[in-house]
Amino acid sequence: MHPRWQVLFACLIWAFSLSTAVAGGGQGLTASPDRLRALYVQRLVKYVTWPEGAGPGKDEPFIVAAVDPDALRPYFAAGEAAARFRLVQWPARKYHVLVLIGAPQREVAAILKRVSGEPVLTISQNPVNLGLGSVVDFAWKNGKLKLEINSDAAEAAGLTVSSRLLQLARIYRKAER
Repeated sequence: MHPRWQVLFACLIWAFSLSTAVAGGGQGLTASPDRLRALYVQRLVKYVTWPEGAGPGKDEPFIVAAVDPDALRPYFAAGEAAARFRLVQWPARKYHVLVLIGAPQREVAAILKRVSGEPVLTISQNPVNLGLGSVVDFAWKNGKLKLEINSDAAEAAGLTVSSRLLQLARIYRKAER
């Protein structure tokens, strides 16, 4: 494996296993769930390919629509995230990523039905949503944020998920639930 890929893979593993941030003096600070979700969203797009013409252009930001953008806004407002992403309120006319965390389950189900088959990376936080067509589900296991991926939903949306990301995630199979 090329050294650059080793470093990239190590960084990806670190990002997906991140559950705490350590401050000076050895005092541990727990990262907020919203901060972890924002970090995951920002990392996930690096490992997903959109169909030709459906993803952002060369110098355009990813448009992230969220049902609760206020919870994520502090983590998209500065630095690299501000340049690479534009966070908007759902419903939106154009978006590449749709974060469905913070909405009632009935609303999430209706939104997933509405966007079914569109080239959108849908992200939820309820395993039931994988069966409804969500591509990614965030799952809290033993105090850590883990990924579950519905590769059939990704394929139906025309998205290609990197094999490296699939190695780090639990793959959802319809018959499992």
